[in-house]
Amino acid sequence: MDVVIALGQGLGLAAAAGLLASAPLAAAATAAALGWLRGPLGIADDAIVVAGAWVLVGLELVADAVWPGAQAGMRLGRRVVAGGLAFELGAGDTIPYLGLALGAIVAAAAGIAMRSLRAGAVKGGGDIRGTAMIEDGAGIAGSALAVIPIVGYALAVFAVGLLQRVRAREGRRYEGLRVLR
Repeated sequence: MDVVIALGQGLGLAAAAGLLASAPLAAAATAAALGWLRGPLGIADDAIVVAGAWVLVGLELVADAVWPGAQAGMRLGRRVVAGGLAFELGAGDTIPYLGLALGAIVAAAAGIAMRSLRAGAVKGGGDIRGTAMIEDGAGIAGSALAVIPIVGYALAVFAVGLLQRVRAREGRRYEGLRVLR
């Protein structure tokens, strides 16, 4: 049962990392310090890790507020790495090393889907700072909810489903057009 709970928490943290890279790390460290995680790494509940993770959240929020559209590719890379680390930080003792790859895949799915949705919202007339704030708020809320095992599974399924939906919509964009040679 511990593996099922740790897997759910790790998947939820990884899905939340697709929205905001540092928030799941902070949520995992805080939950480990409070004893809410089933299989966190030994360093997860150290006070310096908790404080450092929350400082990273603050820095990322400030960076998104000041420069919201900067380095989209670097942001996705940061989120993928953070997804693997968040999964491993939260469930590393129960599911060692598998969490790095699985967390990176789930975070990539959420990050790619959100990148497409955010670009569509901005192209449709949305404010880039407003969309960044909504995405950051969703990342913080998702990180807080991710430590609940069943919610973690739901977040991961939602991230993969959202990616499939975005990819299908992008495929239909040019439907009916033909190439003239």
